Amino acid sequence: MHIAICDDNIADRKQLERLLGRESDKRKEVSGLFYAESFGDSAALLRRAVQYDLIFIDMTQSEPDGFMLARSLISHGISAPIVLCSSVTNYRAQMDTLTPCPVNLLHLEKPIKTAELSMLLDQAVVLQSLREPTIELRSETDTYYVKEDELLYAVQKGAYVHAYLKDGKVLPMRTYLDNFYDEIAMYTHFVKAGHGALFNITFMQEFSLFQITLKDGTTLKSGPFAVKYIKQALQNYEGEIQNDNQ
Repeated sequence: MHIAICDDNIADRKQLERLLGRESDKRKEVSGLFYAESFGDSAALLRRAVQYDLIFIDMTQSEPDGFMLARSLISHGISAPIVLCSSVTNYRAQMDTLTPCPVNLLHLEKPIKTAELSMLLDQAVVLQSLREPTIELRSETDTYYVKEDELLYAVQKGAYVHAYLKDGKVLPMRTYLDNFYDEIAMYTHFVKAGHGALFNITFMQEFSLFQITLKDGTTLKSGPFAVKYIKQALQNYEGEIQNDNQ
């Protein structure tokens, strides 16, 4: 398990590193080693957050503060457990203002107690095994990580591919559709409608030889060559549903 510590109090960072080192030694034969990296500023973590399976945060002396940093990570699709560690700031009270509170946003009080940390690590190991893989969507200003069915469709517009997400976001990425499709082709829900568009089969309403209609009314140009791929994707998806219902 790869763990990030983002804390602007160097003494607290070092203490948590020691506690994690001891837990790693105790658990190495059962759940494997823990590899911890520390950051004293949020920018460094933001650039690398997707690499981590667990993130501890307490930022009180700079912007964004710990609470805003955690919310930013979650809004960009980071699904790893994020632990807000209260020292000066009462993160528990801030978390109580969120309705609902994200399931991957957790809390510990400082000074961190060994028993409480151990229980949290047990929970993190389970969550790690259940996490879905995510797709990286990188625009010129932002990077988001989305699950397969959060990406509804994408279309080529000039030198950009515009990715349309379930939450209403539209992300312009400076790439070409064929390159983008190659990056996500391992996900079985995506089908190319033509050279200028791809879509998620779970979001398709109907199709004909020359057009795809999506559930929001969007239409995409298609062609006879795409029919067999659409039918194969539908068959795979229906098989998934049957397996889930068994």
